[in-house]
Amino acid sequence: MKPKCLVCRSLAFFLLSKGDYNLYKCPSCQLVFVWPPKKENFLIKKVYNESGYQASKHIKFNSLPQNNSYKKVFEFLTIKKGLKILDVGCSSGEFLYMAKKIGLEGYGVEVNKITAMAAKKNGLKVKNCTLEQAKFKTGFFGYIFLGDVIEHLVNPASMIRECKRILKRNGKLVIITPNLDCFWANLTYFLYKTFHIPWSSVTPPYHLFQFSTSNLHQFMAKFNFKPEKIWYNPPPKLSYELWFTGLPQDYNKNINNFLRYYTVYMVYGFFYILNKSLKYILTKDNSICVIYSNCKRL
Repeated sequence: MKPKCLVCRSLAFFLLSKGDYNLYKCPSCQLVFVWPPKKENFLIKKVYNESGYQASKHIKFNSLPQNNSYKKVFEFLTIKKGLKILDVGCSSGEFLYMAKKIGLEGYGVEVNKITAMAAKKNGLKVKNCTLEQAKFKTGFFGYIFLGDVIEHLVNPASMIRECKRILKRNGKLVIITPNLDCFWANLTYFLYKTFHIPWSSVTPPYHLFQFSTSNLHQFMAKFNFKPEKIWYNPPPKLSYELWFTGLPQDYNKNINNFLRYYTVYMVYGFFYILNKSLKYILTKDNSICVIYSNCKRL
């Protein structure tokens, strides 16, 4: 049975397999997602556990370099001292630390016990649980930040509904998520289809949903969120993209894999430089950054 799209409820078609996961694509809104979905408990125990995703991310904030992506978020928000901001999936608290420095009252939730503990040691108010388990008061926050979070969720609708409840009327919800409708994602998909080079832009089980600008807006409109500001960030480092082809993990097992990996390295490297050189003429790039305004209640 074909799964239904989260955004528009159209029947999706099988797109490709990567590792042990099947990805489907909606023919109407172009959303790409993992099917069948994993249970939330499986992800917490196996992917976001104490030795898993970002568990080694311990940050000493006194030596932290400035994050330009976070800086840009704050440039578009009205900063009022004491205004409450929530970071969902806050990791070790880098964004919260920057929010605290400019006078916001920061809160965080993080399912990874190790990174949540690191955030607490840095003096930040962080709960080690899911957003729904945190049970914040209705209308408690002026701002909510979902930085590279929505694509990781088993049930994005449940989290956005909870964000709606705990956000003030006309409060701002900031979402950063990979954009599948960009030159880099389309180009690397072409490499997959033509030369069977694994597609780096889809990264299950970490990313379960792959949005684009239009279907993200369509999804958020279901909860009466209106986009106010949008911009794009470039792809992460080339090493990150190469790692998520899955080839570096296997390259040293035999000479054929070794040669294939370095061929892919050169091809990806060339097109990565091309993408960088075109950044001033591309209308969209690898990462969507949107500030949504919380309109009327559901």
